[in-house]
Amino acid sequence: MLADHAGNERALSDLAAADPLLLQFYRGWWCPKEQAFFRKLVRLQDEAEVAYTRFVSVSVDSPAEASAFRAGLGARWTFLSDGGRRWLEELGLRESTDTTHAPYLPAVFTLRPDLQIHQAYDGYWFWGRPTNEELRRDFREISGLIRPDWEAPA
Repeated sequence: MLADHAGNERALSDLAAADPLLLQFYRGWWCPKEQAFFRKLVRLQDEAEVAYTRFVSVSVDSPAEASAFRAGLGARWTFLSDGGRRWLEELGLRESTDTTHAPYLPAVFTLRPDLQIHQAYDGYWFWGRPTNEELRRDFREISGLIRPDWEAPA
């Protein structure tokens, strides 16, 4: 459980519900690489919402900082705060080169509703982050696996 951008404790399994999930770990609002990647995600959010796909972003920013960043981006998905860095080491996602902020290593995972990893992307270098087309592909594949009525009528 982590606090969301409004300060409410949330479980990832509840946020996923029965839908595919994008789980993103990011350095913080101050990183220009993160800002550029978030602008891409914001362009994808309308499609994700009508396709029953969820996004969750996690950082060490406080809920207030995450809320302000989220509002400034125009993002409508849940931002989680791990300000106490509870999961940072356990997940092996500590950004080793930034000793000032001790942030998360940028990473994106596409997950099935049971939180099984479908695809992992290393965002340390900007080009390692997924494109919107790669995310669409991942979500199409996951949807085909979990939706019993996915196949077109014969």
